[in-house]
Amino acid sequence: MLRTARSTDAAAIAALHAASWRFAYRAALSEEYLAGDIVEDRIHLWQQRLDQPAAEQCVVVAGNESLKGFACLYLNDDPEWGSLLDNIHVRETSLRESIGTALLLEVARRAAELAPKAGLYLWVLQSNLRARRFYEFHGAANVGEDVWNAPGGTFVPRFRYAWPAGRLPLKADSRLA
Repeated sequence: MLRTARSTDAAAIAALHAASWRFAYRAALSEEYLAGDIVEDRIHLWQQRLDQPAAEQCVVVAGNESLKGFACLYLNDDPEWGSLLDNIHVRETSLRESIGTALLLEVARRAAELAPKAGLYLWVLQSNLRARRFYEFHGAANVGEDVWNAPGGTFVPRFRYAWPAGRLPLKADSRLA
């Protein structure tokens, strides 16, 4: 069910990325931007990322027949915070299937294996309470904040969530089984 993304996954990843933003970021990104052709923008981004991957980039997808989720990790991104979980998105209709947990555990496993001395961090919109609860449930700590100059011209407050090296979420909580 989980596998490394291929170049041929770019369009499906882009469509899911755009749909996820339209669902989870509707209070943060401008209505004009979300109503626009963000799928085309995301296709350009994901085609580039998958055709010419950065040296320490890992993209994982979930789903067999159709894409249910994806995550993008950049190993050793920051000297203080470690590897960056840049994207993790799950199809709205698959939110209660533990896809997000499976993706998080897989990127954490890869980070621990490939960059064992680095922690793991990501940015979460302050308004995205569902995501914040998810990361807190999996042991991440809110360690700071900044403002994202988002596409479409909005400025969005966000929190940095992090796990220190050696404390990455590597197994599912028994409450999720």
